[in-house]
Amino acid sequence: YIAIEDNKPEAISAMEKAVSNESNIQVVTLKTKYPQGSEKQLIQAITGRQVPSGGLPADVGVEVNNVATAAKIYEALETGMPLIERVVTVSGQGIREPKNLKVRIGTLFSDLIEQCGGFSCEPSKVIAGGPMTGIAQHSLEVPVIKGIAGILALSPEETKDEEVWPCIRCGKCIEVCPINLMPLSISAYSLKGDFDTCREYNALDCIECGCCSYICPSKRPLVQSIVVAKNEIIAKEKSNISNKDR
Repeated sequence: YIAIEDNKPEAISAMEKAVSNESNIQVVTLKTKYPQGSEKQLIQAITGRQVPSGGLPADVGVEVNNVATAAKIYEALETGMPLIERVVTVSGQGIREPKNLKVRIGTLFSDLIEQCGGFSCEPSKVIAGGPMTGIAQHSLEVPVIKGIAGILALSPEETKDEEVWPCIRCGKCIEVCPINLMPLSISAYSLKGDFDTCREYNALDCIECGCCSYICPSKRPLVQSIVVAKNEIIAKEKSNISNKDR
């Protein structure tokens, strides 16, 4: 299957034409809905199969790759060329001339931003990745690695600090969670340092899409505290394995 969201009609048309003579390849048009591109959501939307808690796509007989990965795999097998470059989108209100750039792995963020005419204003944040799942950077002397698809420079108006209020138990975070988790509970236990209970609430299944934090009317750092819980759970598991091997 080749999955494309319905807001890209030209891509859908071009891909359908390209595979018209391929009986084993099917182009699937999906509703444009975040986080549709996440592998678990793709698998369920296309095949109807659901990856079990703690499982992998392979557990339901599926492998998921994005377009760039598939193209680079072909290039490596066909020509022997390893992954040395990728396309990076440099955008945001803080960028003077937003562009898609094909760059070598290891190129510094500062060089890419300079190639886009520099900053249009003093950015309040420069993010590696997108607005929902990206990671803010403390320096521009950061190299592009294979997993970085975008650099986002946000203006001060876009990142105004908002006051955090107590949870009002509205349940909106539960409604929007694509994995059907309970973000408010996992976050609460994480903030208390009770990571064992976080695991019982399947914190490791969180895909860190950020929907819960985005929808929260109290502006609570839900996804951030869940990420902390995941890191603590994984660290504990590694420590237990290491102790067993001694």
